[in-house]
Amino acid sequence: MSAICLRLGVCALSLGLAGFGAPAAAVTQIPQPLTLRAALEWAAEYNPTLRSAQVRVERLTGEAIHADVAVPSNPRVEVEAGQRSTAAGDGTDLGIRLSQEVWIAGQGGLRESAANSELAAARQQYRYLLSAVAARVRAAYLSVLVADKAVASGRRVVDANQKLDDYAQRRLAAGAGTQLEVNAAKLGLSRSNALLAKAKNRLTRSRLRLDDLLGIDPSRRLKLAGALDIAPITLPDRDALLTRAVRQRSDLVAAARQVAAARSRLSLADRQIIPNLTVFGFYRQENNGDGHGPGGGGATIAGGGLSFELPILHRYEGERKSARAKLNRAQLDQDNLERNVRLQVLRALSDYRSARTQVAALDSAVVDAARQTVDLTRRAFQAGEVGAPAITTAQNNLIAVRHEYLSALDALIGAASDLERATGGLIAIDAGR
Repeated sequence: MSAICLRLGVCALSLGLAGFGAPAAAVTQIPQPLTLRAALEWAAEYNPTLRSAQVRVERLTGEAIHADVAVPSNPRVEVEAGQRSTAAGDGTDLGIRLSQEVWIAGQGGLRESAANSELAAARQQYRYLLSAVAARVRAAYLSVLVADKAVASGRRVVDANQKLDDYAQRRLAAGAGTQLEVNAAKLGLSRSNALLAKAKNRLTRSRLRLDDLLGIDPSRRLKLAGALDIAPITLPDRDALLTRAVRQRSDLVAAARQVAAARSRLSLADRQIIPNLTVFGFYRQENNGDGHGPGGGGATIAGGGLSFELPILHRYEGERKSARAKLNRAQLDQDNLERNVRLQVLRALSDYRSARTQVAALDSAVVDAARQTVDLTRRAFQAGEVGAPAITTAQNNLIAVRHEYLSALDALIGAASDLERATGGLIAIDAGR
């Protein structure tokens, strides 16, 4: 796991998830210019997905506290009074009854076990989301840098084609050029302007994506301090990576805890057929109305007993069937998730290696060479050595190489992000710091 992810995870757990309720209004100012490290730290605290997961942990913490009770309910007190009329006179009978329901067949322990397992699952899911959000923020941050690079290169392409168009226009005006040459130059300029507009829109959308992940107002303009320098990742052996990824993924731990919770819920549903007992004690004072004896005559009665429901009409068969289905679903989800983790790792590993090769083959030097070819073609055109076809070829080559290079960078960032998420933060690219 990257040092940042580890530090963020330890920080969140050491705080006991106590700071989850921090309102958005408490946010003061995001660091400017924003480094990748600062972006990751900010997202760990303010990312909307993480905040939602934090609220879920809070809710399940309350449910776990509620389940950790020694008895199903508080003691119940009943007081009664009644008017008695006899031949000897009138009197008032008084009575008091105290009852308490108690767990039977370990139902209280099963409720507590299920609630604690669900809470543990939510905490493990939060830990996984922490690493997944870090991967997405890293990818979004780098995508902004790539988009900014696309705008800069787009401007250089426009500048090269603008010079070519200006010269073709002057050449035609001087009577030395042809309309075909002018049309070829103008076509290249129009295409490059369209590409620049597309690059600017891409930059805007990349910034909005980063704003969303950081949980900040999208109308704000962030200034990034990072530089696009994506270092190659040192990858372990494939089998070793799979084994470590399965151990690293805390959502797999969360799935196992969900299975444990569902198993406890099923045991609880099976035992609901055994009713809880209610233990009670009572005291009554009877008044015969003759004016003699305690309280004006009559008897004093004290005693106790047990009461329970008869599970005759409601046998909890539906609850048992539902709980069994939920257990089967939890086990299926666990099996599917483990298989998907392996698929995600292998797919991301293949994509990363392919993208890495593409970027190495189409580095910025190749784009510079294509742009230089346009300049050389322009000079040859000015010297009368080439015509319109050479201009068009050089323009097409520059546009195609630029597109392929930017696409390769996008693929590299996407594959690295997928690999980081697939391994639970075990593998992360070091770039843009």
